[in-house]
Amino acid sequence: MHLMSTPPGPAAAAKTEFDLLAALFSAAGRADPQVILRGSPLPGCQYPFVRDVLRDPRFAANAIPPSPDPVFQLLRRWMIRLDGDRHRRVRDAFGGLFTARRVERYRAIIAERATALIDQAAPAGSMDVVADFAQPLPFAVISDVLGVPPGDRDRLGGMLAVLNYGFARQREADRTAVQAANDTAGQLLSYFAGLLDQRTAAPADDLMTALAARHADDEDRQDLIANCIFFIIAGHQTTTTLLTLGTHLLCTHPATRTALQDDPGRWPAAVEEMLRLITPTTFTGVTPRTDADIHGVTCPAGQPRLLFLAAANRDPAAFPDPDRFDISRTPNPHLSFSAGAHFCLGAPLARLHGEVALSTLFTRLPQLAALTPPDITASVPTRQIDRFTVTWQQD
Repeated sequence: MHLMSTPPGPAAAAKTEFDLLAALFSAAGRADPQVILRGSPLPGCQYPFVRDVLRDPRFAANAIPPSPDPVFQLLRRWMIRLDGDRHRRVRDAFGGLFTARRVERYRAIIAERATALIDQAAPAGSMDVVADFAQPLPFAVISDVLGVPPGDRDRLGGMLAVLNYGFARQREADRTAVQAANDTAGQLLSYFAGLLDQRTAAPADDLMTALAARHADDEDRQDLIANCIFFIIAGHQTTTTLLTLGTHLLCTHPATRTALQDDPGRWPAAVEEMLRLITPTTFTGVTPRTDADIHGVTCPAGQPRLLFLAAANRDPAAFPDPDRFDISRTPNPHLSFSAGAHFCLGAPLARLHGEVALSTLFTRLPQLAALTPPDITASVPTRQIDRFTVTWQQD
């Protein structure tokens, strides 16, 4: 069972990882990053190099250059861009809720909400997986964890969509999307600052209350507020991509779907293979603190490097027959959650969503079929899907 394969293309002509990044903003790159990345000989696409750089303490996260745009000022404060004590303080503030044991308590909640969304859509005989299932499910769960009041969630979801669109269109000559994201960044910061103040005055059983209780100076408080925005984006957007494209994989690989229906114990391994193939976060960036040599590649101090997780996850040297959707693949040491100090905090919750939500979907709607291909509209910084319509036979 193979995914559609594409021959080496722009990767062969790209002289640097930054050339590849620019190509990912093209229409072809937005739709499928593998069209751009496949076959690249650059170090930032090779699994051993990417893995070992991510784990090497000599490399720091790439800082965002100073910018007059509020949306990029916001991005400069996100924990994925921080290092050292500042990174540890922010990560510690958000990390306590994401141990595998604590996340497990959301299993029943995810199943219940997934069932409710499916039941709501079932009479129509079709649905947009993104709008009707894959986006509202993780967004509701992560909003609960953070403590966003239910009445605020529709407005918040709209603002986050504007922010993501600005990131995806940041290199276009027309700055309309970035300007809209600038305005929205200010609104989001004001919203979460206000919510933090509310929890200081009236504590609740949520993460915002835990953040409000921290003794932070003004700079630390600004980091916490900015990372509330990152937390809710990272906590649902990549999971939305996993659920949407995971659904598409199973619609187009019926034998695998049957294998999972016959043996539900294989779902965790299936989700790992989906994560490898989909790679919701396409790339990350690092900068050497000192001169470093990794697998014979000289990395001068202060010279930024780009690491393409999506390419590393399809490196045939690490994953034989890398375009094959193989839920028996063992081992499967993919890098979809990064590695090292910046390993994704929300990985246990994302995995749980994939396992519970997708198994619920294909149990309740076993004849699910793709009506249209997924409308994939961005691959930087994360893969974004606007729409994916599926259908099924009504009882």
